Amino acid sequence: MVPGAHERVIALGAIKKRRTGSKRTAQRTNIEKPKTREPKQRRSIEKKKRIMEAAMTLFAQKGIHRTTSKEIAAAAGVAIGSFYSYFPDKQKLLADVLDIYLNDHFDRIWRESPEWNAADAHRIIRHYMENLLGAYDAAPDFHRETHVLRYSDPEVKALYDRETKKELRQIAEVLGAAKDGLVVRDLDAAAVVIHSAAENLAHKIKFMGTLDEKRLIDQFTDMIHRYLVKA
Repeated sequence: MVPGAHERVIALGAIKKRRTGSKRTAQRTNIEKPKTREPKQRRSIEKKKRIMEAAMTLFAQKGIHRTTSKEIAAAAGVAIGSFYSYFPDKQKLLADVLDIYLNDHFDRIWRESPEWNAADAHRIIRHYMENLLGAYDAAPDFHRETHVLRYSDPEVKALYDRETKKELRQIAEVLGAAKDGLVVRDLDAAAVVIHSAAENLAHKIKFMGTLDEKRLIDQFTDMIHRYLVKA
């Protein structure tokens, strides 16, 4: 045998073995990776709903990072395998729960009401602020937990950014319907000003207990009215 050939044969065998082993490991990984499914039967739909409701409750009570998938499954009364049949991980579950929550948050603020068509701008402004605070009351602890994450979690940030854009469009639309009586002309910029002031005040009222809620709503309404309406 050519000198060194034996060593080369051994080396080639080792490389082939490592490649085969890597391929088998990859195959096992693919097999073991849970596959999620979209429920179609009533029982499956209700089970997924229970998981999402349990997650929202635990995220609010314990915090998102301190809540495990096993705890969520237990609280929902399902096996951990059932959990992974609907959600690949806790992050996807959080995103789905937050998506539903933010849509509901928006609907609570802008639900149909005669107040939106009131001739008095003062009433419309007050109605908006009262609805916003009411939307926060639906799940304040969950809102606080997820809102903090928007600064570190890109997916959470994207969902909140989408919600903000919807809010700004809606505010601009309301302003547009009353533009003849307004002193402001840049309605998109005005929407940002109003939204920022309202959200900041809502956070202070709901999370910091600043002064009396009615007093703050009164002052917010007067301030925005003076900003928008001709004297």
